[in-house]
This record gives sequence, C-alpha cells and structure tokens, in this order.
Amino acid sequence: MYQVATIAGSTIEINWVTNGGSTKSLYWAGSLEVPQDASQSFAWDSKNDAGKTAGAMLASSEPIKKITYWDGVLSYEASAMGNTVTVELKRV
Repeated sequence: MYQVATIAGSTIEINWVTNGGSTKSLYWAGSLEVPQDASQSFAWDSKNDAGKTAGAMLASSEPIKKITYWDGVLSYEASAMGNTVTVELKRV
C-alpha cells in the first residue's frame, strides 16, 4: 500500500493505492495554496473537502492537514489503524 497525490489548480487529492496500482481509495481531498514566491519550500493548511471525503472509508476526517513542500517532496502526517507516519511523496 502506498499513496499518490494529484494536484489540479487549487486542489490536492491523495489516494491510497493497492493491488499493484489497480485499486485507489481516497485519503484526502483538500485545498492547495502555493505562494507566489514559492521557490524551494513552503507549507500550507489544506482544508478538507468533506463533500468528497465523508463517504470514503479510508479518508482522513481531519478538518485541516498541514502539508509541506521542500526540495521536490510533499510531506504530511497520515494516520491509519492507530498508527501515524510521516508520508513523503516525490514526483516521478
């Protein structure tokens, strides 16, 4: 199991991916705020789009998720089944 993010305009969606990439389950749908002076790093409080995450079994119910971008890597904390990890996603 791993996560992938899709960024479109001012939104970010993060999915859990399983079964060799054939199954995706929504983890996060929220806002994206890229500052105009963003060069190597920035962080923002992504606001949950509860209209999308409310019915998703594996989605986070947090109202806000702090996401950081630094040197080509998005990072944030994810919790599942009582465990919390820092996830780092890099563009491939």
